[in-house]
Amino acid sequence: MMNLTRRRFLLASASAAVVSPVALGALSIPGGASSQSPSFPGLQAAGNCAGQPFPAKIYIAAAEPIRVMRGGIGASIHTINTPLPGRRPEGGSWSGSEWGGNPDASDDLHWEELFKHAEWLGMDWCRVELEQRMYEPDRRVFDWDNPEMRVLYRILDWAERRGVDVFLQQMWNDVAWNAYPGNAADPIRRLRSAPYSMTEWAYGLGELLDHLIRVKAYTCIKWVSINNEPGGWWRDSNMKSLPITPALKAAREEFDRRGLAVPISGPDWTDLPDLKPAAVDFDPYVGAYDLHSYGAVFASMKGDGGYTLSEAEQRMSQWAQWAHSKNKPFFLSEFGTMAYGWGHWDAGPACYQSGLKNASLVVRGINAGVDGFNRWSFTNRGDLDGQWQLVRTWDIQQNKLLDSFTPQPNAYYQFAMLSRYLPKHSGVLATRVEAPFLPEDRKLVATALRTPKGNLTVLVVNESDFAVDVNIELDGLAVPARLQRYALTREAEDKCTVELRAERSLEVSKALSDCIPPMSIVVYSTYSLNAQDAGLIAE
Repeated sequence: MMNLTRRRFLLASASAAVVSPVALGALSIPGGASSQSPSFPGLQAAGNCAGQPFPAKIYIAAAEPIRVMRGGIGASIHTINTPLPGRRPEGGSWSGSEWGGNPDASDDLHWEELFKHAEWLGMDWCRVELEQRMYEPDRRVFDWDNPEMRVLYRILDWAERRGVDVFLQQMWNDVAWNAYPGNAADPIRRLRSAPYSMTEWAYGLGELLDHLIRVKAYTCIKWVSINNEPGGWWRDSNMKSLPITPALKAAREEFDRRGLAVPISGPDWTDLPDLKPAAVDFDPYVGAYDLHSYGAVFASMKGDGGYTLSEAEQRMSQWAQWAHSKNKPFFLSEFGTMAYGWGHWDAGPACYQSGLKNASLVVRGINAGVDGFNRWSFTNRGDLDGQWQLVRTWDIQQNKLLDSFTPQPNAYYQFAMLSRYLPKHSGVLATRVEAPFLPEDRKLVATALRTPKGNLTVLVVNESDFAVDVNIELDGLAVPARLQRYALTREAEDKCTVELRAERSLEVSKALSDCIPPMSIVVYSTYSLNAQDAGLIAE
């Protein structure tokens, strides 16, 4: 008797019957998450894949969005050029990779080059990062005009000009004058110290916001986060982590005292923990929730540490539902991948598999209710705790700024597939995927969005080693749409230059059939962007 595996059985039964979306239940599943199911409806293969593709269906309720994202997608832009405590012997860095790799404030040509990259990528929701040392080096002694503050102004000027929403992040304090006893003299302990006087710390943060919002008149600052990953960078004299709630309360009260309405986001925890409502004792002080994710892995890697993408999707959905029930957004304010290596100059964070996983995380996150995504990071030295950069600015061998800035292979273009066709504040359409992948398999995931002006973008990520013949049904599409098809496949792996242009144009009224190549990102959009065109930031 032939050995009929479960997967072969699912494939064999895929053509048995065609079931309508109604028979499969509502498209808007809990959390909006895409799903894989062995009882998916059959479809006629498009016939344009080599070998035997897997069949799949994607259902999109195209009539009305189920929610509107209150952010968008971008990447971290830091302002710190002063060297911080560096590499650890085991591969990490005492300060992460939060410093260096940027041009000087006076370097007009290089900043113009950087901003062109940001605009090509369509970065519309960016975490802009600083430390208290930059503006308050001593108690109530404020310095608004130094090289690092001028870098901050350059970035905020660009964001203001281009309509980019800024998530302003104070990474840490790093000041001797307000460190816990015993922490001031040691640069590592000082960097990780919580403020000894919460009142003085909050006053300084209030002065910064007053200066940026009232004196400099920036309107692009939409949220403020008071400290990065407080479990690691909010410690007492014994290097014991302290709760962040008293600081959130102090900051909110100081902002209110000054009449500053900018909302605080928190808790900025890593690594995408499960929601435990009893631990959330800070809701009165925050206007948004945010977390970080680095440990998510493909289902096929379960057991190697971390948590699967499906588990990540469930956690994001829990947090999003919690935040939305209080009319507050939920952001993934840092995301990246450590599963393929990191530390010192390791290129693992920028490899093709890392970028593919990141893409799946974002697609799943959109379906799960996430309002904004921030990739770590736009620029990065690449020799502190791994090559996290989207744009290469630093010569690792010569330890100096590069003469010209170029895309980081894989990372830059995979990120672009998510960001170029998705302006901020787009509406999310209920989307369901039906495909014969098992729980332990890499999956096919998809999401769909309608922009504020009615443009349509569908993002499809095939994590798997298999081509997938897919039928995409757009239920409730008011008028036929002409969709441009953009694709990034493993043929682009490690290439320094990739032309992202529409491969073909499709007239769609109710459905389209296509082949999604293995380990690829495919975008269908009513936007027609040439390879040199800037990405979409706002409509």
